[in-house]
Amino acid sequence: MVLDTANLIETKPIRINRVDIVGLKRTKDDIVKKATKCLFDSKTISDVIAKTAIVKRNLMQLECFNDVSAKLDVDSVNGQDRYYVTIKVEECNWVQGHVKILSDAHFDNNPDPKLSTGVSFSNLFCRGEKLNLVSDVYSSNKKFSTGSVSFTKPLIALFSPYLYTTVFKNHYDRSKFGYSFDEYGLNTGLNLSHEYFKLNLLWEGVARDLKNSQNAPFGIREQLGLTLKSSVKMTASYDTRDSGVFPSYGSLVQCCSEFAGLGGSHEFVKNELTLQHTFTTLLDFAVTGSFSFGILDKFGTSSILDNFYLGGPLTFRGFEECGVGKKEDGSIMGSSMFWRYNTHVHAPLPFLSKKNKLSHLIRIHLFMNSGNVGNRLGNLTKDIRGLINNVRLSCGAGLALNINNLMRLEINYCLPVYYSNNDSIVSNKNQWGFGLLFF
Repeated sequence: MVLDTANLIETKPIRINRVDIVGLKRTKDDIVKKATKCLFDSKTISDVIAKTAIVKRNLMQLECFNDVSAKLDVDSVNGQDRYYVTIKVEECNWVQGHVKILSDAHFDNNPDPKLSTGVSFSNLFCRGEKLNLVSDVYSSNKKFSTGSVSFTKPLIALFSPYLYTTVFKNHYDRSKFGYSFDEYGLNTGLNLSHEYFKLNLLWEGVARDLKNSQNAPFGIREQLGLTLKSSVKMTASYDTRDSGVFPSYGSLVQCCSEFAGLGGSHEFVKNELTLQHTFTTLLDFAVTGSFSFGILDKFGTSSILDNFYLGGPLTFRGFEECGVGKKEDGSIMGSSMFWRYNTHVHAPLPFLSKKNKLSHLIRIHLFMNSGNVGNRLGNLTKDIRGLINNVRLSCGAGLALNINNLMRLEINYCLPVYYSNNDSIVSNKNQWGFGLLFF
């Protein structure tokens, strides 16, 4: 018979006698036993409920099951209750593929669409391993431009760790900035997570071949050629927001650090901090304030590819892509310091109730962006003065669309208010901007 937990006292002592797994095909028993063994430590009904949720999370973490469900049964033998847990799983297809036409104009500055093809092998060695192969072909050059081969291995342990390694080749066309480059690399890392906390540790070795386009400024030409970089990266975040797309409450604290110099041509330390907080006011207006700060310390050489860039719908609305801090010779080489403060207000469409699904998908977007860039001069006073002088400011309004809780599409009218003569902004000081932000 099926046990009705609603009619039992949650503190009643029990003992789990058996755990049955139904639906296994490829997955090995040992990894499933490791994911479910905590059920035998249950002492009460409430323990069973709590540990069942942990087991479902452990199994879904393997990314080889489409669905996991659990049922608690009880039988009476010789006047004694025996408790059994039955876990039913549905394994996903172990081979999956995709063919997509994408445009990464805001990510690699290549406006041409690309054909992306990929195949993934889930549960490769029957213990949750996954192998992904992806290749992209751009319509402009009709040849292999980017690709990667990645392997991930989840571990059933504290903080839900998983290991990964990736071999990749990327091509970035930034002709309007005076250069393009190819990169060939290998990275391997470890991911940890626990409730609101996430930590990523990564080593990356990459070879980058920087090429100039026609009439490139001298600042670009002097850095041409093949360089090597070996670096260790750490990204730690604490995120209590209810949603990354349209948050209504919560905070985000994220710190990214990179140390380069373990071999290769470049030696630097790069740090970036992001703080964000969201609260909801009357009339269901969600107000978000965010602050970002980054600094690059060189104790050797570095490349313009490692600098910070501001501008465009993803970083600083109202300015062209990487258009903040343009040099007098026309080159865009980035900076070694930046700060940015943004305020966003997402309001529901008028005359729509909260129960209307459209009010959760499309929202009115009001924003104010401010920030500045600068270069390290070796003097704290001069560095601070450089960051607070000639602050850029823009504001605007538009619409924001929630796409499957994975990305946000923005259509904004932007008005640059304060800017430098060397900055790249559109004529007439206004701009209709389109941005696609992933979360």
